[in-house]
Amino acid sequence: MKKILITGMGGYIGSCLFYILKKKFKVIGIDKKKSSNKIINQCNILDYKKLNLIIKKEKPELIIHLAAQSLVDETINKKKYYDNNVLATNNLIKAMKKNNVKKLIFSSTAAIYKQSSNSLKEQSKIEALSTYAKTKLICEKNIKKQKDIKFIILRFFNVCSALDKPIIGEFHNPETHLIPTIVYKALYNMKIYIYGKDFKTFDGTCIRDYIHIKDICDAIEKSTKYLLTKNKSDIFNIGSHKGLSNNEIIHYLKKVIKKNINLSYVNRRKGDVSRLICNSNHILKTLNWKAKNSILKKIISDEILWIKKLKNNGLRRTFKNYLK
Repeated sequence: MKKILITGMGGYIGSCLFYILKKKFKVIGIDKKKSSNKIINQCNILDYKKLNLIIKKEKPELIIHLAAQSLVDETINKKKYYDNNVLATNNLIKAMKKNNVKKLIFSSTAAIYKQSSNSLKEQSKIEALSTYAKTKLICEKNIKKQKDIKFIILRFFNVCSALDKPIIGEFHNPETHLIPTIVYKALYNMKIYIYGKDFKTFDGTCIRDYIHIKDICDAIEKSTKYLLTKNKSDIFNIGSHKGLSNNEIIHYLKKVIKKNINLSYVNRRKGDVSRLICNSNHILKTLNWKAKNSILKKIISDEILWIKKLKNNGLRRTFKNYLK
């Protein structure tokens, strides 16, 4: 079995990805938080010395870099974004080169793109507005400069929902993402706040491309196999190829739970764009990948299963965004 290392393996995508990949690869992980999972090494990637020792010891053939400061929130200190995204990625590259690890998969974001009425291709215009997007773009540029590292950059659109077998999903405290926030609050009769109703869209709310976590894991798996066998660098958009507005999601959720939703609109966040929809033709042609689970019905039903599991286990959520 090929050995791969996942940074941020204790997080949302990392924990789901581990379950998908563990039967096909020897998987080890790094996460800044302590874990009961013995294959996860506790390490802040900003600690180069410790990071280097782990990579030297484990000798992975490929690294999947998921660890990042990912919340799009301009109230967070910009230095924190730069440290956790740019400096951490630079440390990882340095440790890879030191230990002769030559293959990297990097999780980037569709937030780097300039908004467009058309679906976004990998060659679409760049306009990184948020600090988060700016730091991810810097990381991309730094990775591309490395002559001795083959890479695949995956530009994720809006990752959401949960695996259904077993039920594994996201648990941020405070919760920040739209789908888990509105589903949880709708189920338990809490007021929902939506950012902005003055976007240049058909209903005034922003439109995003939502991609099911199961499809994300499948795309990473296919990218891993491709990089290990073909040893070719590339960039792929990862999305569902369709857009949903915030209001469309709310209206569908209302039908599913069959009760009224207490909803209020607040000012949009700085850096939010009106419309981001993925064109995933490149990865379809290259890796024969396309989203199979990213329909709203499955996204919502799997999220409901996950939220009820959390509730039954006594885990309580708090909310930072979508609250006044």
